[in-house]
Amino acid sequence: MLWSLAFAAAAFLVLGLLRQGSPCNPDQPRWFGRDMGVDVLWWLLSFVLYGNLTVILTRLVLQGLYGADGPRLFQAIQAGRGALSHLPVLVQAGLVIFLVDVIQYWLHRAFHTRWLWPFHAIHHSPRELDWTATWRIHPVNFVFYETVAGVLTLLLGCSPQALVIVVPFNFFSAAFVHANLNWTFGPFRYVLASPVFHRWHHASDPAIHDKNFAPTFPFLDVMFGTFHMPKGQLPDAYGAEGVPTDMLGQLAHPFVAIGQMLGRARAARASEAAARP
Repeated sequence: MLWSLAFAAAAFLVLGLLRQGSPCNPDQPRWFGRDMGVDVLWWLLSFVLYGNLTVILTRLVLQGLYGADGPRLFQAIQAGRGALSHLPVLVQAGLVIFLVDVIQYWLHRAFHTRWLWPFHAIHHSPRELDWTATWRIHPVNFVFYETVAGVLTLLLGCSPQALVIVVPFNFFSAAFVHANLNWTFGPFRYVLASPVFHRWHHASDPAIHDKNFAPTFPFLDVMFGTFHMPKGQLPDAYGAEGVPTDMLGQLAHPFVAIGQMLGRARAARASEAAARP
């Protein structure tokens, strides 16, 4: 937790100072936005609920696949004796970052479909988008999006030295792309995700609702036809309709929304049945 606090403090200071000179949306508050309080609560929940989830699920996966040998394999992975551990540390880190990005691209697209969107809408709900929205993730979204990638990372069997690179990279890159900055990376816009690239993903305009899914490498969006980053334009409105503003309401929202969809589907089927001769 101390490392997370240090990373968060560094992000607050660095991204806040950068925002002073290069804001994407100058009308947003410079340091403390109106959505920040709820974002902090989600960040705190991550320590309580998410902390050991990846490790627990990895143990279960290994036990399910290898039975009694599962615990031994888990210990070997934790000790840095996994499948990728013989490669140079930078190569290990690069492979993990890239493979996780590919997996999260497709999982991210899945969460923009009808039945999973209510869970992901929580992440899209801030109307003043800033780096603190990084951790506004519903538990169901986290389990199927973040945890799957985390389990894969462990199963690949990287050395601990590689994770020393991967973990801070993932933290700061995720915070950076949510930051209120007008950076586009110019000719490198297709190589690495910039704040403007990801802020377009959070834009409230329904016409671009399903764009820019890649966490780190935008060329995945280029390859699969989901890239959107018009030159000379910046997004200026964010949020997801119908999502409550308080954390408890957000926790319950997906279940309420899915219940309503099921109710409408049942009513439609009943209406169709009644209309048949």
